[in-house]
Amino acid sequence: MSNTPLRRHRGYVAVLGLSALLTAPAMAEDAAGNDKAIALGRGLFAREWVVGDARSHGGDGLGPVYNERSCAGCHHLGGPGGAATADKNIDILSPAGDASSNGGFFYAFSMNFGGEGFDYRISNNAPNTRPKPVDVAALVRLHPGFREASSVVLHRYGPDADYRSWREQVPGPHGTVALRVTQRNPTPLFGIGLIDGIPDEAIEAAARRRLPAASAVKGRVSRLADGRVGRFGWKAQTATLREFVLSAAAGELGLEVPGRRQAADPRVPPIAAPGLDLNEDECTALTAYVASLPPPRVLPPGDMKQERTLKAGATTFRAIGCAHCHVPKLGKVDGLYSDLLLHDMSPLLADTGFYGVFTASDPAPAPKRGPNGKPAGANVQEWRTPPLWGLRDSYPYMHDGRAETIEQAIAFHGGEGAGAAQRYAQLSARERQQVEEFLLSLAAPKQP
Repeated sequence: MSNTPLRRHRGYVAVLGLSALLTAPAMAEDAAGNDKAIALGRGLFAREWVVGDARSHGGDGLGPVYNERSCAGCHHLGGPGGAATADKNIDILSPAGDASSNGGFFYAFSMNFGGEGFDYRISNNAPNTRPKPVDVAALVRLHPGFREASSVVLHRYGPDADYRSWREQVPGPHGTVALRVTQRNPTPLFGIGLIDGIPDEAIEAAARRRLPAASAVKGRVSRLADGRVGRFGWKAQTATLREFVLSAAAGELGLEVPGRRQAADPRVPPIAAPGLDLNEDECTALTAYVASLPPPRVLPPGDMKQERTLKAGATTFRAIGCAHCHVPKLGKVDGLYSDLLLHDMSPLLADTGFYGVFTASDPAPAPKRGPNGKPAGANVQEWRTPPLWGLRDSYPYMHDGRAETIEQAIAFHGGEGAGAAQRYAQLSARERQQVEEFLLSLAAPKQP
């Protein structure tokens, strides 16, 4: 009787040992294969593409329109995979109302997704202003991308000198319509593989939190049209890291990749690429490399005095309510300082929630409503809480790089972030400095 459990125990150990011996070579082979993919992806991330690139797979290489020549060109601050300076911002073209309106060209818009597609309606955010229809045909004549999207990427570079001249003439008034340009600053990619691995349930749980001390904070999950949870991008408009990487390759570099058409020249009828620029294996490798980028680090204090300063800054950061949205830990990812939720940040930060890239593919359907019956994705006033890890090396701040300092970035917080911003402004100069030093301890990973 006493020997039976022992025999079972030994049998269990023996089976485990055999299993380990059987799987160890396979695991080693998988690890070697992943290392090889990451090495390939690293090269692709740094590769500078050229027009008609011989390294493509029957494709046409860079362009025909593009924002940069390489992934690293937009992701380099603090090392490969970081953010970028404001001169690398992505330009987004949107309707801005007619030129005679007294509110200038800063407008927000709503869209009606009923029937056969959608209506544009522009509002100048003034009291008692009724949204008015926009002449979609006129918009399409200016940029054909407006046929499928409410806003479109206005690429920085084109195939010839005339493209720059055309591009400079697009923003501004054009008869019955006007166009404005807003921007997005490239986001840092450090630790993005960990974000990709956060379970949807953790993000959904963050949205269910109830904060009695911060009733104005009501973050919500970015629910895409197909029901998936968005987590990447300033508006949490993308669900997975692979989609994020491939969309950037096609939209920012103009590369033809599996499942994504390259950006097309809006001045001419779109012509499909003759082949792929990146094949499936290369896309997998590029995604693997981006996923492997290490998470940011916390700089250790130089002495006891600085240690006290950093601790005090972290305590005040939580006390004034910054951590209500910039939560230190989400799921099992520690030090993220984000809930990955959408928060209303007031009309002062309003900007388009959806923008497309003009391609040679069939017209893309307009965004549909999600499973809950509400419009999919973010509205014009909502933004995903940006992770603060690596903040020290991600200057400039905010979605368009409008803030040159941490203090300015906090001051721009409105809507659900207004309370924390006001409490920060009421701190003493010493307390504000402590908060800033704490935030500046959140640095990019150490480079080899």
